[in-house]
Amino acid sequence: MSDDLDSLFDGGLPKGRKVLSFLKTAYDCGSQGLVNRSITDKVIQKSGLAFHIGTDDPTMRRIASWVLTHHEDRIDDLIKRLWKRCGREDVKLIGLLIANTEGDAWAKMLSIVNKGIPLDLLLEMAEEIKRSGRAIPSAEFLLSWNKSKIQMQNSMLIASLDMRDEHIELVRNAPKGGELYERIRMRSLNE
Repeated sequence: MSDDLDSLFDGGLPKGRKVLSFLKTAYDCGSQGLVNRSITDKVIQKSGLAFHIGTDDPTMRRIASWVLTHHEDRIDDLIKRLWKRCGREDVKLIGLLIANTEGDAWAKMLSIVNKGIPLDLLLEMAEEIKRSGRAIPSAEFLLSWNKSKIQMQNSMLIASLDMRDEHIELVRNAPKGGELYERIRMRSLNE
């Protein structure tokens, strides 16, 4: 017995701009969208994201797995398109795709995230990469990505996932952020 998502996948991944519409439809498969709609409408207003459907993690993982299995050759282009649109689920899918493809996932993440996104979403992306078995990079690597305030802050957040002595100065000297960001910094320095 197939569900709505399987039926959608049966049609394959469209090309061009239609791919974004297809993925937004995939995010909305299931009941989670209806359950979370009033909550997500309020959250989206302050997030800076294009949309927030409220897709659950199992559905996001199914979508990522399907793309990785059947359309691996299109992942780089897909990531660029998803980032340009920048819905919450788009960013989650980018994190899953980066974490599960070959290459330097940390460099891919730091190069693509060039604007502020909600902190929990950025941390979710970083945790997914860490969960894929990749070690937290050295301070030297993270400092090489300090070309903008966003990259410096993102480098600090990555370092905070596995604080080592070499990360102390990077964490201490990263640009100031919001309240949650500063709590993460203080916790990291006090460990």
